[in-house]
Amino acid sequence: MLKRIHLLYELCFNRLLFRYLIAFAFVFNNNSILAQTTAGNAVYNFIELPYSAKITSLGGINISSIGSDLGQAMYNPSLLSPEMENQIHLGIKPFFAGIQQYDFNGVKYLDKHNITWSYGIHFMDYGNIKMTDYTGNEIGTMHPNDYLIQLSAATNYIEQFRIGGTLKYINSNYGLYKSSGVALDIALKYQSPNKLSQSSLLVRNIGTQLGNTSNRQELPFNLILGWTKKLAFAPVQFSVTADRLSVWNNLYYDPEYAMVQGDTPPSSLQNVFNHLTLASEIFIGDQFNLNLGYNFIRRYDLNVQNQANGLNGFSTGIGIKLERINIDYGTSYFQRNMYHHFSITYQLKK
Repeated sequence: MLKRIHLLYELCFNRLLFRYLIAFAFVFNNNSILAQTTAGNAVYNFIELPYSAKITSLGGINISSIGSDLGQAMYNPSLLSPEMENQIHLGIKPFFAGIQQYDFNGVKYLDKHNITWSYGIHFMDYGNIKMTDYTGNEIGTMHPNDYLIQLSAATNYIEQFRIGGTLKYINSNYGLYKSSGVALDIALKYQSPNKLSQSSLLVRNIGTQLGNTSNRQELPFNLILGWTKKLAFAPVQFSVTADRLSVWNNLYYDPEYAMVQGDTPPSSLQNVFNHLTLASEIFIGDQFNLNLGYNFIRRYDLNVQNQANGLNGFSTGIGIKLERINIDYGTSYFQRNMYHHFSITYQLKK
């Protein structure tokens, strides 16, 4: 009898939490979801960069991979689980020209309410940049940066379903120009009873800029759907992720530039594929996994006519699992260049 009362209390509490998340979404979203900006026209686009090396290796976006990766849970809160308690995750990604990305998050589990909490920070450092006046004279230097501070929570909703939410404070600092905003993510995950299939729905960046109300820019709203299938008798799992589902053509297309270059607008079929990212994970024993990814829109954006475009859109990486430390590495290809992403997840105590 007591067990039934506890389950009933837990179900009511979780459904109440879900309603609060929906209510917060309507409060934060002062812009219409159906009229979102496309491509890079939104503000705070740095928050859409992958937070972990594993996501980088899986094509730059993945919200449904079966496993227990804290870096992925930083992006999709419904992936938070009690098994992650007392873990911390650190990600480092050096870009070109001295630009650095740092990510950190940790987890705590509240057994009384069956809620897994996570705290984290996403930081972009752009180094030192010279400041000049309108005649070109140097007047000093600035140290521009972007950062995001977030608090996430996840719990069971109904059987096989898990809900999660993330509240984010965003800040950009470019010398004399500063901006801040708030945003909310809402996620829902379903895992099949045999744990061989997992699906996630993620609504990201429902929010607004703070401060001046007369000239607010839209946040990079994103509606994402992901599905992962793990084979029962082979150490392989596959993922399909569809993002930017709130817009049909998610490209930045300049007709005047296209006319000069001889480019043609994307076809309807190309528009469909430009929403998709494919990925696979190959498990080599219990301690190693090899990751592969292909991002359609990245290849379409980076390809240049009459040039060798190599492995644009492809990504790869490897993961190593030790007793208390997981090490992940991911890389993506941009024309003839690569960038490298490193992540470490550490179990503070059992």
